[in-house]
Amino acid sequence: MANILIIDDDVTVREYLATLVTRLHHQAFQASNCAEGLAQMASPSIEVIISDIYLPDSPSLDEWIAQLKEKAAGRPLIVITGEPSEEIAAKAQSGEIMAFLTKPFELAFIKSLLARALGTSAP
Repeated sequence: MANILIIDDDVTVREYLATLVTRLHHQAFQASNCAEGLAQMASPSIEVIISDIYLPDSPSLDEWIAQLKEKAAGRPLIVITGEPSEEIAAKAQSGEIMAFLTKPFELAFIKSLLARALGTSAP
């Protein structure tokens, strides 16, 4: 069981992801904005971070990803967006982030990404 932090201002998306994470036998932690998310990332018990990239209190894309990477301190970082772009895809391909999800997403894809992030086989 791993501790997964989900940062998203959309309560429906956040709770949906938390339900998926819980069904995969992990513990879900939730934050509704950048400040809450960064504060929770300070906990060394958080093992994977899943964050929306467009939050009401987020800085520019580059700044927000830089802040996430710094606070993640080597932990897997998965970003989610309802508005995919070539810039986000390039960041994922460059290794700045582990992966990005485009809303809506499916259980099988989340399961596969978490297994990859945690270095385990999918349950």
